[in-house]
Amino acid sequence: PPVPDRRRGGRRSRRGLLTLVVAVLIVFGAGAGVWYINSGQFTKVPPLLSKTEAQATARLKEAGLDVGSVEHAYSDTVKRGTVISTDPAAGKRIRSNDSVTLTVSDGPETVSVPDVQGRTLARARSLLTADGLAPGMVTREFSEDVPKGSVISSDPGAGSKRHAGTAIALVVSKGAPVDVPDVTGDNLDEARQELQDAGLKVTVSATEINSEYDQGQVAQQTPAGDAQAAEGDTVTLTLSKGPELVEVPNVVGATVDDATKLLEQSGFQVKENRGLLGLFGDTVKKQSVDAGEQAPKGSTITITIR
Repeated sequence: PPVPDRRRGGRRSRRGLLTLVVAVLIVFGAGAGVWYINSGQFTKVPPLLSKTEAQATARLKEAGLDVGSVEHAYSDTVKRGTVISTDPAAGKRIRSNDSVTLTVSDGPETVSVPDVQGRTLARARSLLTADGLAPGMVTREFSEDVPKGSVISSDPGAGSKRHAGTAIALVVSKGAPVDVPDVTGDNLDEARQELQDAGLKVTVSATEINSEYDQGQVAQQTPAGDAQAAEGDTVTLTLSKGPELVEVPNVVGATVDDATKLLEQSGFQVKENRGLLGLFGDTVKKQSVDAGEQAPKGSTITITIR
């Protein structure tokens, strides 16, 4: 029988092994290519918040990334010179060798308080808002020099540096002070003229009240007499309906103490008339206003004692 050619079998074995190795290499290469396309060419943006610009640049280089543009923004919370944010953000996928934009803090934004002295309140508020500040509390004071409605001063003052959005308090003029005349007890026309001569306006309340003054006279005023007001302020006048009338009780025959108590409870003042005959007496023999009659509340009733 023929002898087998071992060399030929060996060559076939080597060719099969070579084919297998080539196939494996092809598969491995294809997988590596797929991996590179899907993942290998990407990396992630490292966390850079609160790092200085130099630290952030070095960290990006370590990650195989470049620094793109460096932008700046004000921040009340992030220290000046450190990173506020990145674009793309930390953890986002990015192609290797691509660039990352950094935003670096300039610290809190500060603005200069504008000079609003002498400005009207509306204009002062507008200037503050335009400069990034907030109009704050308004208080009013008399001023001989600054017109009514204009700003006397601000707190903090002009030129002071403050964070944007800070509220600025304003002191606004009420104008020159005027001493309010006391017109209680005057007729309305006289009271009105006196107040207007003092540089004040007048309004009359729709409600009238009982008072010690005659009907039609001024019973009350707001502000009160001798107070201070600003020129052009309004004084409100309340007119009198006349005294409140109260029925006088009968105290004839009562003791002095009982008569006095009853009259005072009714709203009257009491005056005693003893004369020589009543020095040691204790009984009311007569009263100046007869019982049952009407008398102004607060008026005086005289009792004669015998």
